[in-house]
Amino acid sequence: KTQIALDYAYRRCDNDSECCVFWVHADNEATFMSDYKTIGKKLGVDDRLDGSDLLDAVCSKIGERSKWVMILDNADDLGLFGVGRAQQGTNENLPKYVPHTSRGTILWTSRDAHIAGTLVGSRRGIEVRSMATDEATMLLARVRDEESTFEEGGVDDLLEELQRLPLAISQAGAYIRRMSMSVKEYLSLLTRGKTRWEVLKMSDSDRHRRPEVSNSVLETWRISTERIRAESKMSYRILRVIAYVDSQDIPYDLMAAASRHSIVDEESTRQATDVEVQQAIMRLKEFSFLSLRRKEDGGRSYEMHKLVQEAIRYGLRVRGPMETALGETAGREGGPENGEAYYSSIALRIVEDLFPVSEGKPWARCEQYMTHAIRVGEWAEREPVDERVWGLRRNILGEKHANTIRSMASLATTYHSQGRYGEAEGICQEVLDLRREVLGEKHPDTIRSMADLASTYHAQGRYDEAEPLHQEALDLRREVLGEDHPHTTQSIM
Repeated sequence: KTQIALDYAYRRCDNDSECCVFWVHADNEATFMSDYKTIGKKLGVDDRLDGSDLLDAVCSKIGERSKWVMILDNADDLGLFGVGRAQQGTNENLPKYVPHTSRGTILWTSRDAHIAGTLVGSRRGIEVRSMATDEATMLLARVRDEESTFEEGGVDDLLEELQRLPLAISQAGAYIRRMSMSVKEYLSLLTRGKTRWEVLKMSDSDRHRRPEVSNSVLETWRISTERIRAESKMSYRILRVIAYVDSQDIPYDLMAAASRHSIVDEESTRQATDVEVQQAIMRLKEFSFLSLRRKEDGGRSYEMHKLVQEAIRYGLRVRGPMETALGETAGREGGPENGEAYYSSIALRIVEDLFPVSEGKPWARCEQYMTHAIRVGEWAEREPVDERVWGLRRNILGEKHANTIRSMASLATTYHSQGRYGEAEGICQEVLDLRREVLGEKHPDTIRSMADLASTYHAQGRYDEAEPLHQEALDLRREVLGEDHPHTTQSIM
C-alpha cells in the first residue's frame, strides 16, 4: 500500500514545482503529531506551538497551498479519526486537523477496509489484491537482481508456497541474493519444518520502512492482530482457532463454533448470536485476514492466507508463554489459554463435533470437513491430545491407515512417558500387529514398534520378555538398515 502511495505521489507532483507532498504516519496520535511538527518546520510554523495549536496551524498552512497531496499512511486505528470508538486517552479531535480544500488531495492507506464508506466514499476505496504470477516473478527477479529468475526451476513452486505475498517474495529474494543460493535451495529450507520459521522470521532492512517497524513475514501481521484483539475478543478467538484448520474452504459453521467454544470449561462460552458472529467475521474480513467465497448453492465459505495462519501460530508459540509470564493477560484470556495446545485443542474438538462420523450422513458434508479434519489432526498431534487425534483419524482414514497407526504409536509414547506402562503395552502390541500386517516384518516402522514394545516390557521389569524382543529388533536392523545406521546403534546401546 505504501509503495503504491509513493508511486502516486511522484506521478502526481514530479513535474509540478507548485505541488507539495505531505507524508503523515497515521499509526497513532504520537506519529501523527510528530510528522505535523516536521511539516510545520518546513512551512514556517512557529516552533513554540504545541498540541492542538500546532495541529491547527499546520492544517491552515497546508490549506493555503495552491496544490498539495497529503498521504495519511497506515491509518489502521480508524477510531483516531472519528470512526467507532477511539482508544482511551487519545485525541478525539484529530479529524478536524486533516485539511479539506478543493486544491488538495487526501490519500489514505489502511489495513482496515472499513475506511471505505466512512473516511472516504464507498466507491473510492482501492483494494490491493494478491500479485499475479508474472508480477510476482518480476518482483523476485528484481529483488534478487538476476534476470535468470524467469527461467530458473522452482520459481513457480516458491511463489505458490508464498502465495504471491509481496513482502514474503521480497524477503525470499533478499535472502537468496545474500546467501548466494538457488531458488530450489531456499524452497528446501522453507518446506523443512525445523528451518521454516527461522527463514520466515528474518527481517531484512527496507529503506521505505521506519526502522522500528519489523519487516519479518511472521511479525508484520502482529499490528493487525493486536488491533483485532483490542476491538473484538470474538474475532480474536476465531482468528486463533482457524489458524489450525485448512486455509481453504473454511465453512461458516466452523467459525461460528470457534466464536463460542471453550476447552477450559466443559461447556461452551456464552452463546453468541448469529449477528455477533457475522460482525466478528466481518472485522476479520475487513482486515484482510479472510476472503469470502460464494458457493454455487449460495452458501458461504472463507479462505485465509496460509502465511497469515503461520504468523498467528508463530505468535502463539513465541508470545503466548511470554504474555503469561509477564502477566499481560488475565482471567479467561490468561494462563493456558495463550498457547498452541489450547487453540489446537479447540480446533480439534470443533472439527470432531462437526465431522459426520455416523453412517447415512451425506458425503458432501464429509467432504466439506475432510481437509480440516486431517489438517487439525496434524497440528494437534504435536500437543498432548493424541487420543483425540487417533479417534479422529480412525473415523476418517480407517484403522489400518499409516497415519492412524502413527497416531496410535504417538499415544503409546505419551502413556509411556507418563509411566502408564500397562496402557502403553497394549497399544504398542496393537501397533506392532498392525504394522506387521500392513507393512511387513522387515519394514523400519515395524522394527521400531518391536523396539518400543521391548522398552515397555523393560520399564515394567519384565526383562525376560524384553531381551529377546530387543535382540530381534537389533538383528532386523542390522539386516535391513546396516551396522552403522543410527537406529541400529541405538538398539545396541
